[in-house]
Amino acid sequence: MSRLQDLEVFVQVVNSGNFAKAAVALDINPSAISRRISQLEDQLGVRLFNRTTRSLSLTEVGERYFNRCLRILADLEEADREAKQHSEAPQGVLHVSCSTLFAHRHLLPWLPEFLTHYPRLNLQLVLTDDVIDVVGEGIDVAIRVSELADSSLITRRLVSDRRILCAAPVYLDRYGTPNTPDELAAHNCLALNAHKTTLNQWRFRDSSGLREMNVGGNFTVNSGAALYEAVLAGMGIARVTTFLAGQALRSGQLIRILSEYEDESDVGIYAIFPSNRYPLPKVQCFVDFLVKNCLDAVSVVP
Repeated sequence: MSRLQDLEVFVQVVNSGNFAKAAVALDINPSAISRRISQLEDQLGVRLFNRTTRSLSLTEVGERYFNRCLRILADLEEADREAKQHSEAPQGVLHVSCSTLFAHRHLLPWLPEFLTHYPRLNLQLVLTDDVIDVVGEGIDVAIRVSELADSSLITRRLVSDRRILCAAPVYLDRYGTPNTPDELAAHNCLALNAHKTTLNQWRFRDSSGLREMNVGGNFTVNSGAALYEAVLAGMGIARVTTFLAGQALRSGQLIRILSEYEDESDVGIYAIFPSNRYPLPKVQCFVDFLVKNCLDAVSVVP
């Protein structure tokens, strides 16, 4: 047996609780198990087990050695898994969650290319603007316009994004274009209600620094897609993300306002997935695909 096999035998004995059960699990003669453990102890010059006729327990040194062995074997398994990804085609069901508007505006047009490239994948898409339990819902990858604070998840930034103020030409023609943030008090400001919080505090930067203003209007909604449709319809002024509204801004369907007062901090768009020691091939290839397409789709917002 190799030294690595010695470690595997040792770990199996600990997990099984005795030599006989370890022998069955490894399909090895019990006497061979006992002999390998004795030889391992001789090589190390320490006693790993306290042995009696009725029980088997780890010594203090054996406990520390066992924990080290677990990490070594886990690292080896991860290395094997990482290497195999270069030869195994991604396959199986890929569960993806995405906000509704982002999916319609960007993700859905990209998917034919992705599925053509990975024909053994079955992609199941869930569209929602709600924050969901990624692990509990069995989601492999979630695409969100905000980073989550859940430490059990991995976030990968796909692209920078900012929220900007805009309105439809029909609204501005009727009510005028505000020239300063203070003039918003006379306008209908549309609000997004996210996570039970109404986002009607808008931040601006001027010569005096960063400040927040409470704005108000006659329309509040809990869907980013609905907010976008409302501002397109001329219902009022809203804060929307450049990544989602860029096409409408370039075509003139929306007009950017108060750009000189914008807070330059960005919100970012993220791919969020469960924390594994190494992402599954289907997750890795999809996230890489998202990164490439998000970067290609970025363009200057007027």
